[in-house]
Amino acid sequence: MHLRRPRQLLCASLLLALLLLWGLLLVTEDARGAWVVSGRFPLARGRPLWRWCFGGAAPAPSGVNFPSLLASPGAAPRCEPGQVLLILVTSAPGNWEQRRVIRRTWGAQDEPAPFHWQAVFLVGQAADAGTASRIRQEQQDFGDILVGNYRDTYRNLTLKVMHGLKWAAERCRPRYVLKTDDDCFVNTDRLPGFLAQLDPVPARLYAGSVFSREKRQVIREPSSKWYVSRQDYGPDKYPPYASGIGYVLSLEAAAQVLAAAERVRPIPVEDAYVGILAEAAGIRAQASTRFAKHNVQWRVCNYRYLMVIHHLSPPQQEAARRSMLQARNACRDSLEVTRWR
Repeated sequence: MHLRRPRQLLCASLLLALLLLWGLLLVTEDARGAWVVSGRFPLARGRPLWRWCFGGAAPAPSGVNFPSLLASPGAAPRCEPGQVLLILVTSAPGNWEQRRVIRRTWGAQDEPAPFHWQAVFLVGQAADAGTASRIRQEQQDFGDILVGNYRDTYRNLTLKVMHGLKWAAERCRPRYVLKTDDDCFVNTDRLPGFLAQLDPVPARLYAGSVFSREKRQVIREPSSKWYVSRQDYGPDKYPPYASGIGYVLSLEAAAQVLAAAERVRPIPVEDAYVGILAEAAGIRAQASTRFAKHNVQWRVCNYRYLMVIHHLSPPQQEAARRSMLQARNACRDSLEVTRWR
């Protein structure tokens, strides 16, 4: 075919050069997968080369590259069989103090729990060798860190959560999964038992603090850390979704969300993306006031109701654990709420 346009001639030459370079480099499958994962969201903002050259529609959006995410170095945490709850805690490589205080507060299991549960920290690839080495040592010491095959950045938080959910659903298979952050307090004295009494297990449970419609606006400002382009997500509002401070998925709901993730293009807003996946799977987000977005001075008896509290400093985590334990006996006359609201 005779290429009359200078742009098409330039593109043809460029594509030929790229093909030759590709053959010379002999890029491995693992390297290609890591490149796609680490660069996914920045690259999604540009116009594809073939579209710039020849026009036409872009290829259909692709979902999460799970094989690449799971190709992680190091040993994964062990899962206890038959767990009621697995708690996935997103954490940055350098958040040593946050992980340390969780292990000695709500993540501690000093006595046999009546309902089996486990907490695992989700961490990506550190930017420097020293931090990466320290993470490996921490994993050897505690066995509670799952390292994923992605760069640990805020805009890769979606990949972090997808990796954790995939690992939990396929390797651990607990009845429920809770996703939370390392600045949150989880009421592990109450939540496993509360979930255990839900019989039978709700097949399509997705519960948390659901944002109102006016707070589900898609941010189009490129300077924002929550920026999402129209190429990545077209509508101006997200479907109903639970805040990333904490949401619970039943195992079946998690499996359906993960299946949707294989065909739905990821966006760098983790909790909104889970809501998009839930909608694609036909799962309704269930609003619950047991998840508190803001930390206030809760009374001891509130710890018989609240399950997740956001934005606690290490000293506040210590205080929250004391209140959680005091609520066992100090508030026996308080009405026990057995529902999500």
